[in-house]
Amino acid sequence: MSKTECFYDKTTSRLVGTVVFIVSLLLAVIGSIVLPVFGFFFALPLIIMAGMFVFAPDSRACRLLSTKRE
Repeated sequence: MSKTECFYDKTTSRLVGTVVFIVSLLLAVIGSIVLPVFGFFFALPLIIMAGMFVFAPDSRACRLLSTKRE
């Protein structure tokens, strides 16, 4: 795995997390209008999943490449 692949891996993970977070916020807003308690109940797992994507740690290979001195 090269440094470029690590960069794309991190960028993709952050982008997916951002998109999932935006969708979960839209679901929470729509859900709170239709069914106030259940809207947040359905949006909460998506918010947690978005956080996992955004704050996901780097893979071991990327960590080794970032600590390796050239």
